Amino acid sequence: MTETLESCSLTTLLDHPGFLEGEFWYRKNYDADQLVFLEGETGSEIYVILNGKVSVCAQVRVSDDRHMQSGLCELFDGEEFAHSCFFDKPHSATVKTVSPCQLAVIDAEKLKQFLYDHPEIGFLLLFHWMKIILPRLRQSNKRFSSLFSWGLKAHQIDSLIQ
Repeated sequence: MTETLESCSLTTLLDHPGFLEGEFWYRKNYDADQLVFLEGETGSEIYVILNGKVSVCAQVRVSDDRHMQSGLCELFDGEEFAHSCFFDKPHSATVKTVSPCQLAVIDAEKLKQFLYDHPEIGFLLLFHWMKIILPRLRQSNKRFSSLFSWGLKAHQIDSLIQ
């Protein structure tokens, strides 16, 4: 096995001779400010940004009749998103293009089958995903804690806590 933990990603998998374009994945071009998918939609595809930039947003319910989009992050060339479709179907955020983009669109079910057939690559890819997903989860936890703290202060509940 010539692959290392640092070298296995969806980007490198796209170059694997057995992971054929047209069979496991395809390229899709997007214009700037184009919707890739909406939060809550059912998805079965994982994406790699071949070139361009996307914005990841989540819907925030301000009140029963008011909602807003909150920017979570921007992703650039070589970055991956929609990993959750490998495990679960609904998207947890909305993704829109910021600039013209070319994305590699990977069928999650076909990827699963490929990884079952190549478990050594599967282990390395899942390890790589954990290195991506855990920092994102940590950042989300920090944001949640900050917002929770702000809410306690804004409603003067913090003064009741000993």
